[in-house]
Amino acid sequence: MFKKKIIFCFITLFFFSTFIVSDEIIIISKVNDEIITNIDLEKQIKYLFLINKKFQNLSKSELLILSKESLIKEIIKKKEIDQFINIKKISDLEDKLIKDNYTNLGFNNKFEYLEFLSKEDMQIDSIKRKLVTEQLWNTLIYEKFKGKVKIDENEIKERIRSLYNNRKIQYELNLSEILFNFDTDNYELIEFIKKYGFDSAAIKYSISNTSSAGGKLGWINLNSLDPTIQNNISTLKAGEFTKTFNTPNGKLILMVNSKREIKNKFNFENETKRLIQFEHNKQLNSYSLNYYKKLKQNAIINDY
Repeated sequence: MFKKKIIFCFITLFFFSTFIVSDEIIIISKVNDEIITNIDLEKQIKYLFLINKKFQNLSKSELLILSKESLIKEIIKKKEIDQFINIKKISDLEDKLIKDNYTNLGFNNKFEYLEFLSKEDMQIDSIKRKLVTEQLWNTLIYEKFKGKVKIDENEIKERIRSLYNNRKIQYELNLSEILFNFDTDNYELIEFIKKYGFDSAAIKYSISNTSSAGGKLGWINLNSLDPTIQNNISTLKAGEFTKTFNTPNGKLILMVNSKREIKNKFNFENETKRLIQFEHNKQLNSYSLNYYKKLKQNAIINDY
């Protein structure tokens, strides 16, 4: 309940003290045939605060830019989804996503969640559309690119055998990431991390799907990572981050949130499945990022 009160107070204070809402509807951008207005930006900012209170660390101008970009992404993704997926019969999916959403935000039940949304003048149907769009986008990427995922199972098994034969203490790392464009100034990004924190920097700079969650990746086995990254990250303590790595999709920085020893008995089959799934998801995320970039390049986007 304390968490919800913090979110509510912050949203109220922000809009009354720093955000001037015009009674006039102003067109901000047009994406293909859909417009984005100042009212849409206001609602999107409320939604961004709902999913991550760390957005408070951004300036008003940064927040407006991020809000607009997230709406552009949503419009482009939805248009692509509509071409391939029938979204008329999705009530069960909506219910599941809403439940996951309010549970993750710390609400005890749907009634508390709806009461909070009502106080903040937020519409649950709008949130449903956003959650469904993201879920169906992931489904679309899976169906479109699952045949292109290439995994060398023999290489993975050999890597696991090597780990088993050279058994040492095994670790899991709770990681966050910032995947950013090659033309982003690395020094500027590092200074922003030092001033505002890693998760705020991920929100502002990261082009990964984890951006809105502050770059959080969750728990990852150290041995799942590329050997070059392993060598750099294995000695880091909680709160420290890696140097910048080049990847096919951009530059990457990882931060260690926490670290723990793996005490479960080694199971070759389970380790193989886990590493294959990790590699599978990594490749699909790469396809998702590149596919969206291509769609955005082909979209007609006008600012007013």
